[in-house]
Formats: sequence, C-alpha cells, structure tokens
Amino acid sequence: MPMGIENNTTISDEINKFTRKYLLDTLGADFYASDFSQRHFESLLNELFNVFGQESVRTRMNIISTCITKHFKSFHQECEVTISDGRIRVTNQFKDGITSADMDKASIGLNVSLQELVQEKEKYALQEHLVCFPPDILNVLYEKFSDTSIKGDHAALRSVIRPSVEHNLNLESKDIVLFLRKKLYIRYFVDMKAVSKDENRRYLGVSPEHLEAVYKEHFPEDFSDILFEMAPEVIRDALDFGQISNLAFKAKYIEVFRTLVDVAMSEYTSKLDQESVLALNGYILRLHFDSLLYLCAEILIDMVMQRDRKADAFLRFYNGEIVVDSNGKKVKKPYVIDTKNNIWNYSSIFSVMTQCIQYKSQHKQQVAAFKESQKQYEVAEQLLQKSKKDEKKCSEELSKLKDELYALGLVKNNLMGIKKPTKEEAALLKENRAAENALLAKHDQVYSKKNESSLKLENARISQKNRLKQLEVAKRTLATVEKKGEELYIQQDDIFSALAKALIFR
Repeated sequence: MPMGIENNTTISDEINKFTRKYLLDTLGADFYASDFSQRHFESLLNELFNVFGQESVRTRMNIISTCITKHFKSFHQECEVTISDGRIRVTNQFKDGITSADMDKASIGLNVSLQELVQEKEKYALQEHLVCFPPDILNVLYEKFSDTSIKGDHAALRSVIRPSVEHNLNLESKDIVLFLRKKLYIRYFVDMKAVSKDENRRYLGVSPEHLEAVYKEHFPEDFSDILFEMAPEVIRDALDFGQISNLAFKAKYIEVFRTLVDVAMSEYTSKLDQESVLALNGYILRLHFDSLLYLCAEILIDMVMQRDRKADAFLRFYNGEIVVDSNGKKVKKPYVIDTKNNIWNYSSIFSVMTQCIQYKSQHKQQVAAFKESQKQYEVAEQLLQKSKKDEKKCSEELSKLKDELYALGLVKNNLMGIKKPTKEEAALLKENRAAENALLAKHDQVYSKKNESSLKLENARISQKNRLKQLEVAKRTLATVEKKGEELYIQQDDIFSALAKALIFR
C-alpha cells in the first residue's frame, strides 16, 4: 500500500476518533441534534484545525458529517447533516407519531432519563419483581414535556411515557407499567410455573391455611379496603377501556391484578421471603378476583354511559360473532349472559343503565318531595298541638271567669236582698257591681278569644289531616319508585356480573 494512502487513512481514523470524543465530551446525552448550530460546528473545527491542520480537516468534511450523524444516532436521534461552504445544518428526523420539534425534543430527553433510571432501578425495588420510582422521579419525566402542548395533561403524558418506559427498560408483554398516586411502578412478570417447587402450583404449593395465618399476622384488618381504594385508579390506568382492545385486556388483566395486589402488599411484606410474597399474591388475588372483575365491568359501563367511543366499541364486541385474532386464530366472541340465561347486548345494557341513571334522578327528587311533605306534616302537627294548648288555655280561663262571676253574683244577690242596707253595704254593692262589670268585659274578651282559638284548632286539624294524607301519598310514591329501583339494580347487578365473566371469555 502506498505510504500516502496509509497516512490519509490514519489521519481519517484519528479525525473520526477525535470528533466522536469531542462530541461526547462537550454535548450532553440529551442534546438535541437540530440545536447543533454553526457556533458548535466552528468550535469543533477550531479544535480539529489545532490538531490536524486546516487542509487535512477541510478535505474530510464527509467524515466529520458522518461522525456527527453517528453520534446523535447513538443517543437514539436520527438526523440529517449537511455541510456546505463551511456551513452546517443538522435536522432531526421525527419518529413515527411525532409531529413537532418540541415533542421530539421532549421524547429524546425522556429516553435519556429513562436510560439513566435503568442503571439505578435496583435501589427502587420494593420486591424482587416490583420497582417503584417515587414522585420526584416521575415529575422529572413529566417536566421533559414542559414546553409542549401536553404539559399538565397527565393522561396524555402517561400515554407518551408508558411506551418509552416499556422500550427503554426492555419490558416484555406481560410486564406491567403502572402510574399510581404520583408514582411509577414496574412489575416484572413472574412465571409461577417456573417458581413453583410443587406439582400443586396453586399458591406455590403452600397450603391455604398457612397463607391465611400469615395474612392475618402481617396484614391489617382493613387490607381489602386498602386494596379496593387503589383498584379503580389501577384499572383506569393499566386497563384503560378507552385504549385497550378486548383481546389485549384478556391477555393483560391477570398481571394488572397481580400488580395491584403487589403494590397494596408492599408495605407489609418486608419481613417475608420472595416465595411467600408470591404465594400471598395468589392467595389475596383469589379472595378478591370476582370483585375486581365486577369493578372492571362497572368502570367499563360507566365509560360507555359517558359516551366514550372506544369503550362503546369494547362493549359491542360481546355479540357472539367469530373473528380472527392477530395470530390468525379464529376467536368466538362471547355473549353477555346472566345467571338466568338472559342475553344482554349493547342496546339492552344501555337501556337498563339509562333507566338506572333516570331512576337516581327520580329517586332523588322523590326523596326530596317526601322530606318536604314530612317537614310540612311536622309543622302542621306542631301547629295543631299549639292550637290545642291555646284552646285549652282559653277554655280554662273562661271557666275560671264564670266561677268568679258566679261568686260575685251570690254576693250581689245577698246585698240586693237587704231592704235597708247600711252605708257600708251600699258601698259594697257598688264595688261588687263594678267588679262584675269588669269581669263581664274580660269574659267577653276571653270568650271571643276562645272562639278564635277553636276556629284555629279546627283549621289546624284540617291542615294536619291534609298534610298527613300528602305524606302518606309521598311515602307510597317513594316506595313505588324504590321498588322499581330495586328491580333495576337487580338487573344492573346481573349485567355487571355477566359482563365480568364475558371479559375473561375462553
């Protein structure tokens, strides 16, 4: 080989090595390719000129261009590098689904952060197969999108971050990514068949009696409440009926349930070995399995009633037709069949649920009407009792006045029977007549008051009687409405139970 060619090859290799090292030393891992400006390029050239000379460098611009391209590609950035007349232009090529530079830059920054997390994930392990990244780390991932249109939209952020987590952490299809309570959980699939040392693989061969004893020893009495407090958020995140397909749900739900149980258990299993944790997971999951599926059915129907189109499509799947899955295998869709062998389709389910919603509104109104009738009756009853007291008081006062008038009358008659009354007797008769007149005037007032109170009492009796009738009508109406509601809720329960079984069709 001629000496000149060998020298040229050596210089090219050295320029290549120098350029790659320079880029690694001066640019951060999340440096965005399109931000590599003329200023950056000239700084690189100056370093190259100092080492290799201008002529050697200028004749190898294609090598420098390739180095820059490969540098960014090593950090998962595809870009086009153009160098002409000493000017450089670097342009990122967006990945599929990315339509703006802001989102592209955020995605690249996200991938860099996730690669860093891969190196230290062990220190965040709650169990051998369960990792929990705390809120501050999740916030760092969210902040990568602070300059994008999805800033603050946690649903959109999660939909972007989840696939990146799956890719960067090399997760398999049965591994679960879960966003829960501002934390990011990763649960790695555990093949229970591989773990089990016993032919009886249920609970890894551990007896239910032993697991029940361990459960009671290490877990609080309200553990099921803790589990089901988390459950709706877990289901809505990892089994989002607005995103997932029916077949994907079927393939994924068990591992999501296991993840839920593991997360709920994690606070109480620090003193237990890995095999005990796995066995307890199966034990607890079996205890609550049907209830979790029932909850899935409730959440799906709730989304349908909120007119989520994808949830609509998910529910319409259960129609008994035969379809071909992604592997080319024929799959017979199940029907939603309750314990009475009634088949529920989308329309009949929607109809019953609409009636349930209407019932809730009607029941609320009728309860309010009943309470108002009850309140009005209580007011009428109080008025009646007051009127009785007032009428009784007037009657007693009138009776007392009559007795006093009778006594004065006896005295007056005695005085008037004296033929030649003394001066004192005449004065006494005069006083007696004055007192009698005063009592008569008071009697007339009390008598009038007694008539008025008697009228009020009669009106109060009539009002109380009418209010009682209205209360009885409101009570009967409420009972009729509630009876209809009971029938609807029985149908609703039948639907939820039947749909829960359909979700995991075989």
